[in-house]
Amino acid sequence: MTTTTDTGSSSEEGRGQLRVPARNILADDVYGILRDSLVSGRTAPGSRLNLDHLARELHVSNTPVRQALARLEAEGLVTKEPYRGFTASRLLDSQTIAELYEYRLILEPATAARAAGNAAVAGVTELAELCDTDVVDRLLADGAITELGQRDIDFHCGIARLAGNSVVLENLTLTLTRMRLYTTYDRHGSGEQAWHEHRLIAEALRAGDPHAAAAAMRDHLRGAYDRMRTSA
Repeated sequence: MTTTTDTGSSSEEGRGQLRVPARNILADDVYGILRDSLVSGRTAPGSRLNLDHLARELHVSNTPVRQALARLEAEGLVTKEPYRGFTASRLLDSQTIAELYEYRLILEPATAARAAGNAAVAGVTELAELCDTDVVDRLLADGAITELGQRDIDFHCGIARLAGNSVVLENLTLTLTRMRLYTTYDRHGSGEQAWHEHRLIAEALRAGDPHAAAAAMRDHLRGAYDRMRTSA
């Protein structure tokens, strides 16, 4: 089954596959299907999202599709253009990426420090499990970029959740979702280094050391930005 993207031609280029929804589908299901296609790159950036086409392919009315697209627009994953409708958001430019990393460097070290002061054993254990060496190494060997990207989001958002600030968690989730296509786990050595840095953060959290947690997070974000720039 082809994707629901429509670039204005009959070409299949840039099209992927969408998961077939359940018969009694809800708006949340439509949202999840479309979001997965967007963040995985199966729907090409800049592709037109034809509402009628989407509804036919997913066997639903236009209403849940329209609701899902509105949610995705709020997250920055799709844009609505006059006289053209919805399109998958285009790739971020280098200036925007630099600004997002600058924002994260302001936000996340302080969040990690606060999480270290609040860290419950169960929460830290969940973060450590996301960094499990055997699991991560297998995913890296398999080239499971989509799953690694989601684990990365879960790790960083898990720290924000431990910090106990719902506003930080909400905004960080949106930021990381926008940046998901820019992970460099498929570059030689990048994935191993990133997850080593994650483990150092988790260790600082487990030790309840706010200074070490902030420093480890700062080093990780600076390293991630450098890896992203040199891999371009």
